[in-house]
Amino acid sequence: MTDEIQQQFLSAYENYSEAIYRHCFFRVYSKTRAEELVQETFMRVWQYLMQGKKVENLRAFLYRVANNLIIDESRKKKEESLEVLMEKSPAFEPSYEGNKSIEKKVLFNEVVDGMKDLPPDYKEILVLRYVNDLDPKEIAKILDTNANNVSVKINRAVKALKVKFKN
Repeated sequence: MTDEIQQQFLSAYENYSEAIYRHCFFRVYSKTRAEELVQETFMRVWQYLMQGKKVENLRAFLYRVANNLIIDESRKKKEESLEVLMEKSPAFEPSYEGNKSIEKKVLFNEVVDGMKDLPPDYKEILVLRYVNDLDPKEIAKILDTNANNVSVKINRAVKALKVKFKN
């Protein structure tokens, strides 16, 4: 039983750790803190599994644990704005490939900048959908709601972002 759990856990780490990192980074805008949150997420999931508890969808469970840690952290301290972090060190900008074109980076920065003034639930749902590439069903499990509600929020968040770009 323990070998099966260990194998499941290692597979989950290999498959989802980078995505969980991106999710955390886009919520806290700190490379170091995102890495710590990923570590804490996997530690808590490991402890949960070792207690003999079952998880149907490990990917969704990982996102839920990471989300809860992020929410706990945001309640404890005030976040620095993305602009301040980018001014301190442009190297903190996440990059999926080392050879992204300058145009894509500029567009990416504009979108992230546009997102910073959106309500927190809109930011969260946009990151889950378009950065982490989760479908509405998976997002619904993470946020403990239904897929229809998630789809509505995604549409509203996209509309709000489009309005920001028209101004």
